[in-house]
Amino acid sequence: MVRIAVVITAVKTHVADLTLCVGPSMMPTFNPKGDVVVVAKRERAWTGRQTRRGDVVLATSPTNPTQLVFKRVVGLGGDVVDVPHSNGRNFRLTTRRVRVPPGSVWLQGDNARNSTDSRDYGPVPEEMLLGRAMVRVWPLTAFGVVENSMQDAVLVRDGSAAAAT
Repeated sequence: MVRIAVVITAVKTHVADLTLCVGPSMMPTFNPKGDVVVVAKRERAWTGRQTRRGDVVLATSPTNPTQLVFKRVVGLGGDVVDVPHSNGRNFRLTTRRVRVPPGSVWLQGDNARNSTDSRDYGPVPEEMLLGRAMVRVWPLTAFGVVENSMQDAVLVRDGSAAAAT
């Protein structure tokens, strides 16, 4: 019985875990009442896969380290991100340009009008990323792969050229 517990703990810590995503910030990707998602952990160590623009990731909240958040990676270290200027949730037509420092990412919720994200707290160190959302397993009616896409029109520049996303 102890061996089984050790194996389960090792898998949950280093390979994959089930995580509940609740709240409106990732609508329509996730249901605000809650979806259960398989999160791949330490993927870079196992497969060499780097974090990519469009990935949905699980991260430690920069504003509350006791909470976890699901957000989409909009920019990588070195990217310049054009961010809609906001004052709380009152969006304006202007944008501000932010260069994401090396070793950091720019995270945004898919539901831009109801998400606390990098627009509020700035770039997030990669060390705060805990894993990548892979598959939604609950509810069963929504079972499927979590898509890597950026449907919002957020302009990202990689150096001087626009990045294809």
